[in-house]
Amino acid sequence: MKFYEINIQTALKSPIHFQKSPEAISKLISTALINGGYTLHKENIPKNHVFSNLGKANSKGFFEKEGKIIFRSFQKDLVEKLAKNLFFYEDNIFKIEGIKFKEVKYKPIKEMISLNPVFIKMKSGDFWSFQKSGDLGVLLSALQDNLLRKYEMIYNEKLNPENNFIEYFQIKNNKPQTFFYKNVKFFGWKLYIIPRNDEISQKLAFVSLGSGLGHKNSTIGGGFLKYKFE
Repeated sequence: MKFYEINIQTALKSPIHFQKSPEAISKLISTALINGGYTLHKENIPKNHVFSNLGKANSKGFFEKEGKIIFRSFQKDLVEKLAKNLFFYEDNIFKIEGIKFKEVKYKPIKEMISLNPVFIKMKSGDFWSFQKSGDLGVLLSALQDNLLRKYEMIYNEKLNPENNFIEYFQIKNNKPQTFFYKNVKFFGWKLYIIPRNDEISQKLAFVSLGSGLGHKNSTIGGGFLKYKFE
């Protein structure tokens, strides 16, 4: 098991708020892929990739002058295509200045924390929240079910776990964090997670690193994770 990652260094032509920057990054990635002829990106299927925000915003919540985007996927051809088409890319927000490619091989994972909020879209159409649901079991089951589907799609193999892959977790924010996408508010949560150490749990945790935790990963970078290997 392994996923692929590119670090994208960019200049910013004007300040952008952290709640709105993921939409701009999503557009940047989509434009670069479409310009490169990557037609699968336009199909209505799970994309199984994820991206970070621009780094650490200032005290007012803005990114200024420069930023760094991390993009991850289990599809090597997708990552290579994106890297190729981002060289010398420039639009009204971004001017790409450097790209670094990295291959991340599977290792046991000690802990993970979401740098972008984790979004879970419920059957009702609402995002999971304490106010709308408050049921942590529903949240954990939704995270697990989503990762099982991603794993099957990536590896064409079904897993049958006996337990949820999460051994311990904390919700790090008291109120949902909001991102904006096409004038719609997305409500999500920052999670700290220690996965179980059995093989299936560790496989699911690794999938969450390369494709994101929860929903809206390729749309708005939902569930982008920082991690520590054992």
